[in-house]
Amino acid sequence: MKEYIIETKDLDYVYEDGTQALKKLSVSFEKGKKIAIVGANGAGKTTLFLALNGIQKPTGGKVLFDNNEVAFSKKEIINLRKNIGIVFQDSNSQLFSANVFQEVSFGPMNLGLSKEKVRQRVETALEKANIMDLRNKPTHFLSGGQKKRVAIADILAMEPSVIFLDEPTAFVDPVTSNSIMEFFDELSEEGVTVVLSTHDMDKVYPWADYVYVMNNGTVIDEGAPEKIFMNKEILMQAGLEKPFILEVYEEIVKHRPPTEQRRIPRTKEELFEIIQRILK
Repeated sequence: MKEYIIETKDLDYVYEDGTQALKKLSVSFEKGKKIAIVGANGAGKTTLFLALNGIQKPTGGKVLFDNNEVAFSKKEIINLRKNIGIVFQDSNSQLFSANVFQEVSFGPMNLGLSKEKVRQRVETALEKANIMDLRNKPTHFLSGGQKKRVAIADILAMEPSVIFLDEPTAFVDPVTSNSIMEFFDELSEEGVTVVLSTHDMDKVYPWADYVYVMNNGTVIDEGAPEKIFMNKEILMQAGLEKPFILEVYEEIVKHRPPTEQRRIPRTKEELFEIIQRILK
C-alpha cells in the first residue's frame, strides 16, 4: 500500500494582485520517491512549493502532511519547515553567512540544538553534499555548482523528510548537473522524498519515478515518465519538449518497427542496447 508524505486537495492560491496561481490543485507525493513537477514558466510550480513549505498560506483547499491536515498555525508552520526543505533556483538568494560552516549551521542552531548536535548535523550534511573541503570557504567565493551544494546542505542539516528543489540544475555546468542528479538518487535511497521542478526534460525522464504536468495553476496529467512523455498532446499543451532519448527511439521505431514487444528506453544505456540489437 502506498504511503504519502504530502497531499493537497483542491488547493488554491491567489496573489494580492488577483492572479490565481493555483487552481483546485490535487497532488500526492509518495514517501521516498523521486517526483518531478514540470510545466512552463507561470504554471504554478514555485507557488506550490512555497505553499507546501508554509511560506505562502493557501487561499483555499487542504494540505495534508503525513496524513494530518495542516491548519497553518504558527506551530504547524514551524513543524512544516523542520520537515520540508526548499532549495531555490538561485542559490545566491539562499546563502547569507560569511562561510560555509556558518551557513549550514544556521538552521540547526535555530532549532535550539546543543553546539555538539549542531556540529554533528553540519558535518553530516557537508559530507552528504560532498563539500567537506569547503567548510571554511567564504560563500561569496564559491562557484555556481558549489553554492548549489551548500544550499542543499543547508536543508540536509535540518534532517527533512521532504526536499523541494526549484530548477536544481540551473546555473551549473553539465558535469556538475549530472553529479547533483546522482546525489538526489542517493537521498531517495536514504528514504528522503525528493521533489523537483525543472525545464530540463532530458534530466527528468530517466530520473523520476513519477511526473506531474502543470499548466495554468493546475495538474493536467500525471503518471510514469514513459506515459507522460509519449503523450504529444500533453507536451504541447504544457509547452514542453520530448526528451531526446524518446525522440531517437521513435525515429528508430518509425524505420525499424519491433518484431516483439519492446520496453521503451528510459536511459541512454537502454537506448544503446536497442540500437546495438538492430545493428547486429
